[in-house]
Amino acid sequence: MESTHILSLDRSVFVKDAEQVKQRFSLKEAFLNWIGLFLVLVAVVILYFVIRNMSYFLKITAGFIKILMPVIYGAVIAYLVNPLCKRFYRLLCRTGKDKELSDRTKKIFYSFSIILGLVSGILIIVILGWMVFPEVYKSILSMVDNLPEQVNHYYTELTKWLTDNPYLAGHMQKMLLQVTDYFDAKMNSELYPWLQKELLPNVSFVSVLYNLFIGLIVAIYLLGSKREFLGQAKKILYSMFRKDQADVISHYTQLANQMFSGFIVGKIVDSTIIGVICFLFMSIFQFPYALLVSLIVGVTNVIPVFGPYIGAVPSVLLILIVNPVQAIYFAIWIIVLQQLDGNVIGPAILGESTGLSAFWVLFAILLFGGLWGILGMLVGVPLFALIYQIISDIVNARLERRKMSTITDHYMDLKE
Repeated sequence: MESTHILSLDRSVFVKDAEQVKQRFSLKEAFLNWIGLFLVLVAVVILYFVIRNMSYFLKITAGFIKILMPVIYGAVIAYLVNPLCKRFYRLLCRTGKDKELSDRTKKIFYSFSIILGLVSGILIIVILGWMVFPEVYKSILSMVDNLPEQVNHYYTELTKWLTDNPYLAGHMQKMLLQVTDYFDAKMNSELYPWLQKELLPNVSFVSVLYNLFIGLIVAIYLLGSKREFLGQAKKILYSMFRKDQADVISHYTQLANQMFSGFIVGKIVDSTIIGVICFLFMSIFQFPYALLVSLIVGVTNVIPVFGPYIGAVPSVLLILIVNPVQAIYFAIWIIVLQQLDGNVIGPAILGESTGLSAFWVLFAILLFGGLWGILGMLVGVPLFALIYQIISDIVNARLERRKMSTITDHYMDLKE
């Protein structure tokens, strides 16, 4: 009887504990649901106030960006130098390929790779600056000295031609007055206020040097702690999402890094080669302002599709001041050079870094260039390539679940 009583007592205690645990879980679930609803309401209220006070928040954001500008410089430097550091690290590790490297040796090699990468990047910039900027400075001085004489010569020729054609002179004078009034209004209403209120107060030689110096230190810390930062980011990612969701986010983050790094670094190398080829051609055939024009062509070539034309216009105008015939030859040469770049040099360096067709490249540049200007033109292609890849993967996954073909060619002539 006593054992039966104890057994029944234990069973009742067990049932009571189970009910308490169940009640606690239900209370916890209800609490989490209410907390989730509360956070959603808070987010909606915050979003409402942000939209209502957008100009104020944009001003605050601009202030934070200005404060964090050295960190942004450092992040950009670290991202661009990282491929060099990886190459140096692999070269150093090859020295110990016959034996297993210790963790201490790997850390030493990694530290050396960071130093070598940063020093190499600085040396490249210094050497290019030492070779390029003195000649560019001479070209600018020569252009400034010769410009008044050339302009006066063209003005005299134009005046003589208009004197011989009085009918055209009236129309030309009216058109020139309209163009002059338009540019004068634009400069007074937009350009000068922008220079005085935004560009000049925010950009100065001293501030740029300061940001670069601090940015270089930030880049060293970022490169040295890269693995730790990546580990922390993944830790946060897997704590906030389910494992399958976190795996997908991690996959596309790595894909984005491959696309952006491959495209941007490849485009810089491609543009450098184009600038060098342009300089050699102009030097051989004695075109004026060879180095200055080649620098313009190389820098603007970083912008896909429209970059060559953006660089060609001021370059042709510079040569036109000195020699109109050579300006025509140069325009023809730029067309040939861009065909060479688009069909041979560019594909050889960039390969299939984006996987986009020519139409989607043009679409991405127009879309993001319209949204973010020059920056949008630079990052628009890899960004749209990532969006395109995500949409493509979603479509293919849904088709596979329905046991249908994922090959686009199979749908071209499909009627039903």
